[in-house]
Amino acid sequence: MKIIVLLHLLALFLFADKIIVTADHFEAYENKKVSILTGHVHIRKNRDDIKADKLVIDFNTANKPIRYTLSGHVTFDITTSKQHFVGSAREIVYDPARKRYIATGNVRIKEMAGDRLLEGEKIVIDRVSGKSIITGTKNRPVKFIFSVQE
Repeated sequence: MKIIVLLHLLALFLFADKIIVTADHFEAYENKKVSILTGHVHIRKNRDDIKADKLVIDFNTANKPIRYTLSGHVTFDITTSKQHFVGSAREIVYDPARKRYIATGNVRIKEMAGDRLLEGEKIVIDRVSGKSIITGTKNRPVKFIFSVQE
């Protein structure tokens, strides 16, 4: 059964944007429509590069990925049409239908083009619009650090 799910994953990746996923361990649960990869997880898609301790891929009834959830010491290098981000978070959820990353938990992002640092509890990166939304909390507000030439 694991082979069937893995073959579905490979077939999807061949016909869509090429995604390369490596990990120490792979489990597939065909009845639950979920695959779990653990240990030194590394996922690359085009110019995006993400590393984590764990990756859970949820599938729909047609065996197409509907959500990628990366957790545990997540680091990332994400490039949109308008921005380039390098950072870290406790968890990142990628929604392939909306082409949107949601990073949560002590998120730190460096915008490479403007050399700006953003910190917050939740940051949404929309690959289509290039829009980013940063959310803080009462005890940990959003922090935006940048340089100004005078």
